[in-house]
Amino acid sequence: MRYTKMGLLALLLAFGFVANAQAVNEAKKHIHTRKLNTAKSTLRKALESDPNNPELVYWLAQAYFDHKDPKGAKEILLKYMSGPLGNNPLLLVAMGQSEIHDKKLDEGRQRFETAISLTKGRDIAVFNAIGKACLEAGGDAAYGIEKLKMATAIKGFRDPMTYIYMGDLYRVLMNGGGAVSSYENALMLDPKNAMAKHKIGKIYLTQGNEQKDIFLQKFSDAILDDPSFSPALYDMYVYFFSRDVNKAVEYFNKYKEHAEPGPALDYEEASLQFASGNFKNAIAKSDALLQSQGDSADPRLYRLKAYSCDKLGDSLNAFNNLEIFFQKTNPEYIHPENYLITAYNAAKLNQDPVKVEYYFNKAIDFDTTVENKLEYTRKAADFFKRTNNTARSANWMTRVYQANPKKSKVDLYNAGFENFKAGEYMRADSLFNIYKTTYPSEVYGYYWSFRSLSVVDSTMEQGLAIPDCEKFVAIAQPDSARNKSTLITAYGYLAGYSANMKKDLEKAAEYLGRIINLDPNNQDAIKNRDIIYKALAAAKK
Repeated sequence: MRYTKMGLLALLLAFGFVANAQAVNEAKKHIHTRKLNTAKSTLRKALESDPNNPELVYWLAQAYFDHKDPKGAKEILLKYMSGPLGNNPLLLVAMGQSEIHDKKLDEGRQRFETAISLTKGRDIAVFNAIGKACLEAGGDAAYGIEKLKMATAIKGFRDPMTYIYMGDLYRVLMNGGGAVSSYENALMLDPKNAMAKHKIGKIYLTQGNEQKDIFLQKFSDAILDDPSFSPALYDMYVYFFSRDVNKAVEYFNKYKEHAEPGPALDYEEASLQFASGNFKNAIAKSDALLQSQGDSADPRLYRLKAYSCDKLGDSLNAFNNLEIFFQKTNPEYIHPENYLITAYNAAKLNQDPVKVEYYFNKAIDFDTTVENKLEYTRKAADFFKRTNNTARSANWMTRVYQANPKKSKVDLYNAGFENFKAGEYMRADSLFNIYKTTYPSEVYGYYWSFRSLSVVDSTMEQGLAIPDCEKFVAIAQPDSARNKSTLITAYGYLAGYSANMKKDLEKAAEYLGRIINLDPNNQDAIKNRDIIYKALAAAKK
């Protein structure tokens, strides 16, 4: 009988071990698919029967970390590490992760090294935990990669998550090539790893729509391997949201089947009203959710309301709701375009140009691609030009030229000319100096440098504008019909300089004669030449 009881106890313990191992695997999948509340519930229930299981505690803490609740994660760790788990290597790493959040980087690294020492550098799970910890804001990505590489050298290594965390760390370092290689290494270990395929797709997604064939295929492959992999379903829904509402609804319904219920999902469902063009319904659904859910409502509902108001021409409510959205939302939900729409609506409300400019700058600073930064800069320049704010238009057009890696002749000319209009003559001259150096056979650089310096040296005493004026004339004269008006301006300036500064009346008369040849009815030139002729005649008597 005694042996029967012992056998039953062993069976129960084994069953408990299997059940809790299953709970860990379920919770990890929930965490990877952003079902964080479900993960917490699963792990808390398992901990009731096995409170000294370090894996359960570790992953419960991770659910809090990933839910942007480091305080909750630390409370969990302190609670369970106060007993026999106090020196558990996995939990030491998690506590080091908490210290990264507290900006105690040295203390965090010390815990990581202690955990490695306790496991003699042979525990892949500890190295993976260090890699994940280094993904937190302020973490040392290079250090994390170093430790993950140590994991791959352990005998019998076959854990794709090591490479997935390594890829994530390479992304932190803005090393897309290293990230893709790491995710591909994960796929060599697990060819049907939906997470790795999805993450490769995310990298190509950041490179713009020209890579759509690649990232859409990667997302589709991830879904094919795991039809319940909600992150890929969500990204497909988002991609088609503004392109094909029917496909967006199709992917959203699949996403909804596997996503965690709550305010975030309610927001997405409400946003489909916007995608369908039902802007009034989108506002009504947003208001209803904000009222019923109170503080737990998804702050993105304010953005949804704002965009719907923008479509309906209600700039006041569009602007006000976007400002509330920026105050309340998690920064990860802010897109550069959100700031752009705010800038436009601020402009429509005749807000202070400083505020309009602030939001244009936010859009540019927030984006990561050179192409988009340039596009937003150009839009700001166009806006200030349309509104006749010449001073700001000049600044923004200069930024357009500077931001463009493929230097454009048109951008250079526009920047120089707008600065001339704005009275920024030295900056205009500087820009047109670049123009004449880059395009030495064209007239524009010399002409506008001459015009700019003629204002700077308004008395002509320094003769600053003369070299550019003379060079312009030399290039422009062969096609005098095309350059008639600018040649008349240049000849007039040279005539004035010759008469007043050089006291060379014959040269002045010559330049005035050139004006008359181009424009025989130019009364000012005729009158001034007659005066000079009389002066020359009197001097000969």
